[in-house]
Amino acid sequence: MTRARRRIPRLALSAAVSGVLTLSGCKTLMPPTLRVVTFNIAHGGGAAGARPGLPVETYQANVDAVAEVVRHENPDVLAVQEADAPSMWSGSLDHVRRLADHAGLPHVHHGIHFDMGVGTYRITYGTALVGRRPLNRPASYRSNVHQLHTKGFVTAEVTLAGRPLIVTSIHLESMSASTRRREVEQIIKLLEESHRPVVLMGDLNSQWSQADDAVRILASRLHLRAYEPEQPGLDTFSARNPRRRIDWILLSKELAFTEYRVVPAKVSDHLGVFASVRWKE
Repeated sequence: MTRARRRIPRLALSAAVSGVLTLSGCKTLMPPTLRVVTFNIAHGGGAAGARPGLPVETYQANVDAVAEVVRHENPDVLAVQEADAPSMWSGSLDHVRRLADHAGLPHVHHGIHFDMGVGTYRITYGTALVGRRPLNRPASYRSNVHQLHTKGFVTAEVTLAGRPLIVTSIHLESMSASTRRREVEQIIKLLEESHRPVVLMGDLNSQWSQADDAVRILASRLHLRAYEPEQPGLDTFSARNPRRRIDWILLSKELAFTEYRVVPAKVSDHLGVFASVRWKE
């Protein structure tokens, strides 16, 4: 008498780019994510930081190097700070448009927070959002803390899994904590009025260890979450010798990080930050 041998079907496991996981013929939809990057690009000055008066070819090469890094990270939304429109001090080329074109990101919202000069002899820069998907309801705000202040932020609305949220690109004052606190009050007021979940990104020029400074105030007042804020190894400035974590991505409570890391490429005096974000279940 022979015993029939039972055949056990082999499990088929595959992960598709679409986010569908197949296991033994069953399909599970993975939660959709929003890929974001924040980058202070130092007016196209490269790893040495802002350097007025370089040859135009140098600014082109520096912006293109940032674009190559961004293309590799493949974000849905890029937040940019120290982002120049055509300016005599940085090659008279539109850094944001060139970055967007070379990175393959078609949607651009550039807020000009500093504009001085006459005709082609202008210095013009600000913050920007650059997107793979449409940037709806774009808005730009210049920090109104004193007449000569040059910082500000931009906002736009994007959708994730059919639900709207606000993305930002923010640049805060570098030298004065009291000025940053005044800037933060304006940001809080505007974002509270939006009644939308927020992905807040940018160069906040403050560290988590400073309890009365910008990043902690924003997180507390807007109920935002930072990714492991006291974890070592996430410093972003300066790029050549990172010792300070001043570039941040913060999330509203409705959102969760699925990935977070510092981008190590030294193409500016800041390192970029990447995060992948999803709705909480």
